[in-house]
Amino acid sequence: MKLPSVFSGAAVCALYVATASAFPPIPGYLKDAYKDDKDYKPFLETVDGLKMKCDVCHKPGAEKKAKGHGLNDFGKVYHDRFDPKGFQAADKAKKTDEALKIFKATWEKSIAEKNADGKVYGDLIKEGKLPGKND
Repeated sequence: MKLPSVFSGAAVCALYVATASAFPPIPGYLKDAYKDDKDYKPFLETVDGLKMKCDVCHKPGAEKKAKGHGLNDFGKVYHDRFDPKGFQAADKAKKTDEALKIFKATWEKSIAEKNADGKVYGDLIKEGKLPGKND
């Protein structure tokens, strides 16, 4: 299974911003970006089953406004590559394609990384699993 090199969606729950708060629109972008990608179907079903979509990148119950934003390992990888100001500006200006481009560029870089167990985040996603550890 191959993942598209450019994604048209938006990211998993608050894939986090440098402003100490999650971006509520990110989970919607994630779904929009991958809704037509058969490789993402199991993953999107997993995300749809989450009580809190933010759990893709945040630890459940963690304080998202605290230092580190309560991010899991994947959320930290995504956060370190994310352009929060550009994303927020595009989203607020209803420049959805531009916000999507920012999301996807960050997502693509992030899913290529490996977790502490040596597993590639993108491979976990293809298996329908959440990429980050939420423990």
